[in-house]
Amino acid sequence: MERANVRTFEDALDWALGIMRETMIRKQKDYGSGNISAFGEMGVLVRASDKVHRIKNLLGKREIPVNEPLFDSWLDLANYGLIGMLLREGLWGLPMEDELTE
Repeated sequence: MERANVRTFEDALDWALGIMRETMIRKQKDYGSGNISAFGEMGVLVRASDKVHRIKNLLGKREIPVNEPLFDSWLDLANYGLIGMLLREGLWGLPMEDELTE
């Protein structure tokens, strides 16, 4: 969904979840599942904590970030929450769809 088409809370949620999904799939293809599996939930917590501290620092400065926009940090933090949920439920490390059709 295009950002310009967002008119309701439900639309906004669909828009945000679509971005989260696309990002998670793209990064999963780049990284694989081993980097998360190696350290489990505690590793995800550390990564999420890093993002929280980055966001807090940038909001306190009120400057435009040099590397990644704040939007990307919020997106990463949300996706770390999803990764934690998948780990907790034993669903992390499932194959990608394109791996099943090969």
